[in-house]
Amino acid sequence: MLIMLLGLVAGAARAEEPALARYVTDDNVDVYVALFDGQAVELAGCANEGAARALIEMPNDRPISDRTQVDLTDSAALGAHPSIPCNPPPLAEAAWPETVPIWADLAANGRYLLAAPNGAGFYALDAKCEAIKTALSIRERTQGPGFQGFGQPDPLELRLTINCGPGADAEGPLVTDPESGEDGWTLHSAELFMSEAGLPDTLLVASAPMGEGRGYLPIRRLDGVEIAPVFLEGGARLEAAKAALRELFSVPEDAEVSPLGFEALEAVQSALFADICTMDCDGYDHAHGFFAVPGIDVALSFEGVEQTPAALDILGRDLSGLRFGDGRALWLQGCAAVASALGIVPGEGDWKFMVRAAHSGSSQAEAMRCSAARAATCIRVIGPDLPLVPEVFEASGSCVGKTRLVVRLPEAVTATAPLLIDAEQGFAEVEIAPMPGLERAILTVPADASRAASPCLLSSPRVMIHGRGDLRLMLRDVTLRRRVAEVPQEAIGLHVDTGTLVTDGVIMVADGDAGLPPERGISLCSGEYFARATRVHAGTIAVQGSNSRLAISGAPGAPTTLGSARYAISVSAKTEMILSNVTLTGRVGASLFNASLDAMNVRLVSTDAQSGSSTALQFRGISEAQLMQSTAQGFACVGTFWTAGSAAVFTLPGNDLVADNTRPSCGAGVVQIIE
Repeated sequence: MLIMLLGLVAGAARAEEPALARYVTDDNVDVYVALFDGQAVELAGCANEGAARALIEMPNDRPISDRTQVDLTDSAALGAHPSIPCNPPPLAEAAWPETVPIWADLAANGRYLLAAPNGAGFYALDAKCEAIKTALSIRERTQGPGFQGFGQPDPLELRLTINCGPGADAEGPLVTDPESGEDGWTLHSAELFMSEAGLPDTLLVASAPMGEGRGYLPIRRLDGVEIAPVFLEGGARLEAAKAALRELFSVPEDAEVSPLGFEALEAVQSALFADICTMDCDGYDHAHGFFAVPGIDVALSFEGVEQTPAALDILGRDLSGLRFGDGRALWLQGCAAVASALGIVPGEGDWKFMVRAAHSGSSQAEAMRCSAARAATCIRVIGPDLPLVPEVFEASGSCVGKTRLVVRLPEAVTATAPLLIDAEQGFAEVEIAPMPGLERAILTVPADASRAASPCLLSSPRVMIHGRGDLRLMLRDVTLRRRVAEVPQEAIGLHVDTGTLVTDGVIMVADGDAGLPPERGISLCSGEYFARATRVHAGTIAVQGSNSRLAISGAPGAPTTLGSARYAISVSAKTEMILSNVTLTGRVGASLFNASLDAMNVRLVSTDAQSGSSTALQFRGISEAQLMQSTAQGFACVGTFWTAGSAAVFTLPGNDLVADNTRPSCGAGVVQIIE
């Protein structure tokens, strides 16, 4: 593939690709040297030519020159610059010390700047050179004492620009192998004592991501046939069983069925032993088993295995499962095919009940996760010096026929235009997140009139990101910013019509670098919104919803905060809203017009204590609010009722609502306090 090499010095010409040279020491050892603009830098510890080429991302068809050490020293200043290691040592032992000052000059020039460790001046490192960044421990340095911040030092005197060859980068978004970077199911074997006979049986065990580790599903029977005898027999029947399970769990055909390590056996013994059906399953009698006392029992129990009620996780993903034993359960997230093979019948539950259970964490353990089938996933990686173009969200090229899109962002990226993400573009699920290894990505988007109409946007505001149709749009660990250069005009940060929006670790605030916030942060029209650990501060409304469902929660150490100068939340048209561990700040905490609020541990904080119109809760039409262990402070009114017929109940409030606000109730209704 081709790569666009941008000049690393603002206004400078495009840097040349490095050349590769080699010399032989007196001890007959090959030493590899990279030539950056004619300056020699030793590639320390490279065992062979292939390792040296990989470090500077130099294609195999580019020549290598054989030189002498004397020639390189005299003509290319070999030894004048610190070496780049093929195998990075601990920073304390590196040629570039841990305390070397470093700047991230990403937004303007797509580079890092490191102070020279052996003299004055600076080295520029192209941010797209992943192998060299790893070799120089750039990620660790930006978290350490040498990190000076973003931008560049003043004055800046460059000694050398360190860049790389074409590698695997591309001019535009890079579409990678769908299997790369996506943890999925794996298949293993395990020896377990299943009877008093004294000899272990060998079973197949499926494993999937679960929490921060992995979960296990031992398989005792497949399509009515016991697995242990099939394993003992081996041959074609065993290979057929493996093939059927690979297909069910989306395990690559060439993936090895490896033995499980001893450390996993305790978890396997506590798991459900599954009876799976993959063909002719009408009327199939699933006989799942479990060890009543794991580690002691050698015979499975079969009584008391029951399907769990329909459930959601905290981000609105479907959960299905089976309860067994003494409070144990198998939970599956997004695993429709696996659940069906286990005999789990899809069901519908009460949305409010399921969300409350997810927020409390009382109804589910950690679930084994099924990402969309790898063959159905398209991953697009945006290079550090490339813009985010709207065409990334179209199912074109190698993404044709895929249903799930994952867009990986660099540390900072700017969209060339507002983003319309429409189900008609071909994807049912779109996730926007940082590249693996990055904690957060900064996405700057201009706001403009949306290319798609919305029945809920009567004033035709500008929109930064517009999701439309039967689509699940998720932003994870992204800081969303409005382009600074815009003329102030009404804008919405994220708007979704009829689909599902998820924000997990998203920040949308006006900090020193962010410029103007959008007037409305997040807007829902006949859709669903699930949020965790999200911070939104908008001009007039942080979150609004019409005929929608909102489930918003905080996380330990990462609360959700929603605020604006006027409304933190404004909902209408039968919108249902469930909040837990959330802070709402504004002149009006939450405005409800024919809507409902169910809240636990919510803080309502006035930003306009002097205003006689500030209110924690505002009611119009027939609305209802139930708040448990929540607080309201600094408002003229805890509840303002424009019409009769609405109800507000604070149960076990966390502060003195009467003393900490001017009046508990204003207008045609009364706030009920139970304590």
